[in-house]
Amino acid sequence: MKKSTKIKSPLPPAQFHALLQQAEYLLSLGQYQQAFLLAKHCLKLDPQNAGLLNFAGICAINLGKPDDAEQSWRHAIALGLANPDTYFNLGLLLARRQQKAEAEQCYRRAISLDPRHAQAYCNLGNLLGDGMEAEACYRTATVLDPCFEAAYYNLGSMQWRRGAWEEAEQCYRQAIAINPMSAEMHAKLGYVLTKRRRLVEAEQSYRQAITLDPGCAEAHTNLGLLLEDQQRLDEAEQYLCRALAISPDSAEVYSNLGNLLAQRDRTGEAEQCYRKALLLDPASAVAYCNLGVLLAIHKRDDVAAEKCFRQALDCDPGHALTQFNLSQLLLSIGRLEEGWVYHEARYSQSIPNQTTIMPEICAQQWQGEPLSGKSLLVLSEQGFGDAIQFCRYLPLLKARGATQITLKCRTELKTLFVTLSGVDFLVDGDEKDFPPHDYWVFLHSLPFHCKTTLENIPARIPYLHALPERLERWHLPDTGAGLRVGLAWKGNRIHCNDASRSLPGLSTLRSLWAVPGITFVSLQKGQGEDEALHPPVDQPLLNLGAEITDFADTAAIVEQLDLIICVDTSVAHLAGALGKPCWVMLPYYKTDWRWLREGSGTPWYPQTMRLFRQTTRDDWEPVVADITQALNLKTSVDRSP
Repeated sequence: MKKSTKIKSPLPPAQFHALLQQAEYLLSLGQYQQAFLLAKHCLKLDPQNAGLLNFAGICAINLGKPDDAEQSWRHAIALGLANPDTYFNLGLLLARRQQKAEAEQCYRRAISLDPRHAQAYCNLGNLLGDGMEAEACYRTATVLDPCFEAAYYNLGSMQWRRGAWEEAEQCYRQAIAINPMSAEMHAKLGYVLTKRRRLVEAEQSYRQAITLDPGCAEAHTNLGLLLEDQQRLDEAEQYLCRALAISPDSAEVYSNLGNLLAQRDRTGEAEQCYRKALLLDPASAVAYCNLGVLLAIHKRDDVAAEKCFRQALDCDPGHALTQFNLSQLLLSIGRLEEGWVYHEARYSQSIPNQTTIMPEICAQQWQGEPLSGKSLLVLSEQGFGDAIQFCRYLPLLKARGATQITLKCRTELKTLFVTLSGVDFLVDGDEKDFPPHDYWVFLHSLPFHCKTTLENIPARIPYLHALPERLERWHLPDTGAGLRVGLAWKGNRIHCNDASRSLPGLSTLRSLWAVPGITFVSLQKGQGEDEALHPPVDQPLLNLGAEITDFADTAAIVEQLDLIICVDTSVAHLAGALGKPCWVMLPYYKTDWRWLREGSGTPWYPQTMRLFRQTTRDDWEPVVADITQALNLKTSVDRSP
């Protein structure tokens, strides 16, 4: 509470001043009871002294007597003699009691009496939420008092909630300049720097917070998460365990530690952490969500996993990450129509590492309205394979009567998509100038709006084609060696599950080279190119990947091959869309939903695609053995008279 020093008395000034000095001295020593009794005595001498009433209220608050404090302050106001601090203090008390409307009135009255009352501006901002007026209050407070740490903190927190990380950083740095010993402020700055991907500086901020306050659980937790993101898992575990030692009743820390342990394949310990989190906080949507993910990705119990996700949504119906994870489970077990509904949560900004950004377009987002006579802008999202898989829906939209369909895709796909039916205009991600449209829609939302089930997946294969000029450029000579088999053994390294879905290296496929009558062609682009350039002596390989410039090139090569053998990457979807026979090696851990839970075929690419599934995490040997056997059988059939 803010103390008043403007006290006047009708008593002889020297006598009254001495009493007040003694009362204020007692208050400064923390002797609140004695200060309060002396203040009450003074009030008997001068019951209409507004400053003294304010002082008595301060003493009462410090004694834990909020009702007495409120009585004193209201009495001063009733007398019409209250000063700005009286209104401010009463507003602070009312705000703590959640009487926000009256608290706001008190703060506004304090400001009207003293337009330079920085604390009143700051606290009024707290009541007003995250709007423009609240921001103006905080900024006014910092102008009135440039050393007002709390105002910078509150303004920074507002920018944090808005995701305005640059502005939040500026505010926290101002607060630290005022109070460099604040561990909390260094921890907040570390989080903002993490969001800005300035990870070295973020780590320094977290470590500074821990140096200043070894008991700062927030800094330990977020440093652990930062180290986990960098795959410094041993260090990450140490800091999360320290955070747990500091806050043993924190459900959030237990959930975070569980996530790390799950990543380290310590499934049992991870599950214990999630269940402990739920004991501490039975309404934790996060813990239910994490437990559901653990059960789902290890294929332990789909029913129990779904139950966890449903319980998370009971706790927090708007929890976007749970909605998205539930969609992955439902889609993977074939309940597509229900899964698509929850799949729409994927572009929520609250989902960690979410990359789909809501566009700034002067058109309505299409929600399945009639398209007859309408124009539609379709925005590709996520990876190359996703775009290739879902572009099949555009001819369906054209059949619904759309007069103009524009597809915005990544540059590497643009030339390939020239062969796609139903598209009137193609623009790549860098192009800004294109005609206005009635609607826009994300490509991944089309299965939802088309009410796709396992039975009605649009599977008119092929729906993409190799361009004649690219076929001519990539004409492969006939070696007379039998089958020509394309290989892709690694995906994009930035994929969240790349460590599990990509092969360790080209040598994993060594048994294929024993199959006679095959010319192997490398389609590897990016990760794995070096291996293709320098294959083992006993693994001859025609390396074409290094010369590929876009997917139209890859399509021209694939079109001339007899078979594609690859991991779960964009090459698989391209082969499927071209109608080319393709054998896909799938990981056991985090198998992508589109391949379903089991089976050697897929309704997305019927007849031409065959799936080879791991049965044990990271064990590719049985998978490659099965492919080798199937390849031997295929070549022997082809060699039969």
